[in-house]
Amino acid sequence: MSFLNPLVLYALAAAAIPLLIHLLNRRKIKRIPFSTVQFLKQLEKKQMRNLKIRQWLLLLLRTLIIASLVLAFSRPTIRSGSGGFAERSPIEAIVVIDNSMSINEARLTGTLLGSLRSAFAELEGVFQSGDRLTIIQATQPLTYLARQEAFDATLWERVQVRLQSNSLKSNLGSALRQAGELAAQSVYAAREIYVISDFQESAAALAADAQTPAFTRWYAVPISHENRENLSVDSVWVENKLLEVNQPITVMARLQNHHPAKNMTTLVSLVINGQRVAQKNISVDPGRVEEVNFSLTLTQKGFIEAFLEVEGDALLEDNRRYFNVFVPEKLSLLHITPALQTPTFLPLILQPALEQGIFDYQREAAGNWSARNFSEADLIVLENLEQVPPALAARLESFTRAGGGTFIIPAPKVALSQYRDLLQKLGLGEITPASGNPEDRNSFLTLSEIDRRHPIFEGLFEERQTSVNPLEIYARYPLKMAAGAAAPVRLSDGSPLLVQAQSGQGAAFVLGVPLDNAWSELPGRGFVVPLIYRILYYGGTRKIQDRHEVLTGKTYQIRLENLEAPFDFSLKGPNNVDVKLTPAFQGANALFDIRDTGIPGNYRLIQNERTLAMLSVNAWKEESLQDFMDEGEIAGLLPDGLVVDNVANIAEVVRQSRFGRELWRLFLAVALGLLLVEMLVARTGEKRRAGSAEPQGA
Repeated sequence: MSFLNPLVLYALAAAAIPLLIHLLNRRKIKRIPFSTVQFLKQLEKKQMRNLKIRQWLLLLLRTLIIASLVLAFSRPTIRSGSGGFAERSPIEAIVVIDNSMSINEARLTGTLLGSLRSAFAELEGVFQSGDRLTIIQATQPLTYLARQEAFDATLWERVQVRLQSNSLKSNLGSALRQAGELAAQSVYAAREIYVISDFQESAAALAADAQTPAFTRWYAVPISHENRENLSVDSVWVENKLLEVNQPITVMARLQNHHPAKNMTTLVSLVINGQRVAQKNISVDPGRVEEVNFSLTLTQKGFIEAFLEVEGDALLEDNRRYFNVFVPEKLSLLHITPALQTPTFLPLILQPALEQGIFDYQREAAGNWSARNFSEADLIVLENLEQVPPALAARLESFTRAGGGTFIIPAPKVALSQYRDLLQKLGLGEITPASGNPEDRNSFLTLSEIDRRHPIFEGLFEERQTSVNPLEIYARYPLKMAAGAAAPVRLSDGSPLLVQAQSGQGAAFVLGVPLDNAWSELPGRGFVVPLIYRILYYGGTRKIQDRHEVLTGKTYQIRLENLEAPFDFSLKGPNNVDVKLTPAFQGANALFDIRDTGIPGNYRLIQNERTLAMLSVNAWKEESLQDFMDEGEIAGLLPDGLVVDNVANIAEVVRQSRFGRELWRLFLAVALGLLLVEMLVARTGEKRRAGSAEPQGA
């Protein structure tokens, strides 16, 4: 047996008070012989014997009453295997609070966050001065709300202020491992770990390897979900790889119904640049995932921020998914030819695009290429150059790796060694000596295979169209693709006519024939116009920093090259909140570590009021799952722990776990029972004395 208030036991000395009173009130009887009353002696002895028995009984009852009251106030407890006085030593306590997005669920009586905060508030009563506490918010990333702080009256108030709703992912596994390590390293003899969580299976499964250090006790406080009517937007994406103004695009999304038995219907809305542009009703069966698509025409240029959302339900944080795209305003094209007067089909092919302002076309003679600043161009076309100097090849390699586009159209006669060097630098492969005879129209190859999945052919062919019109190739430069390169167009012998490779952040293309009527029918066929246009448009948009996406709480890196002063950078997030950024510089290149990703939304990376890139931050879809551990599974997760199923009884359960079951109510009941018996015995004695006195008075 232990005692929560052992100092009160000193009051047991008061149990001697009835005995002292009895001894002080004892009277000495002087015996006087009286010959006439000898017959009364026998009766007197009998009455005195009864009186002494009653007095000793009352003395015992009063002593036990005082002792029982003292024991009740000393708060005795009984626990298997324990004994002695409960002189409470300081405790090292680690409180793990799983305040992730799933806790934001709404219900008729409030939110689960309110229940979590109430459970945390109840814990305050189990600590006292001298205890040391660490409070961990079990989200990704982990957040210490308090770290090895002494318990005081203000600690709970400070932590409660920071327990707010968020859209972060649960990181319960890491939090429990961290709590175990802190407990194992503690110098305190008594160590306790408290876990307040909804114990979502996807998060709790990661905590299966959490170990319980010696002399440490776990307490699990589950927060139960009641409202499972939740429909989440799990993903959203734009199907089109190439985006052009006034051209159709398709936006796709996946919705999931997390209710196990109820069909849910919702209105899905698509919002672009703050305007609702499309809506659609959709019904999702219980536990199923459905896809929804929107087809629309983009009428705006530049960076476009958008989101797709469904109507409100139990968990609002997963009802919206953000995304972003970029539609070029104008692409800068630098066309390098042997001379400005060199005949070329390229301006004619691009005439419609030039009239629409899609390209800013500039032409330069090969002898003046070094005077050009390549970083001002989005794409560079080399056409009909017989030689490619090593310096030009090196400049093109740097330009492409920085995100530019390069398109190589060989001349009828080329320096193969220089072309090989250029193609290898760009990751395209190798060019071999010309094959075929431009003057022989009886021997030719034809186009046989087009990779319709490549972005340059996106939307170019009808779905049912399986072939293209025959196109004859009389002579060519056979191309050997490098590893990782692609062949969007192949000839009838299986060799590639067009090769594309990703080089750093940019894209490079090489065509296996000159744009010369003597070499092929390509210049005179309608196929060449969309082919060349798409190659140039695709290559020119590779440096655009759009469609970046990251999940809440994660750090995202963006690398930007060829930046110019002044280097004043900021990140503009939801609600127009600006955060100053200081990147790591390598010359004119900058690497940005974006860490402020706790709130979902579209973020703009800005330099001097110019948007350089856009980042969409979205919540983790795992937080929407409605699979939670029951009490037995939680007990299995923490085999040495104690599951507290009633938040209001947390303090009482912890006290019983520390010291055992309190017996003060039992001792108080014993004291009251003894007091009742004492009253009955005393009243019985008074009646008997009154009855024996009446005949003498008569």
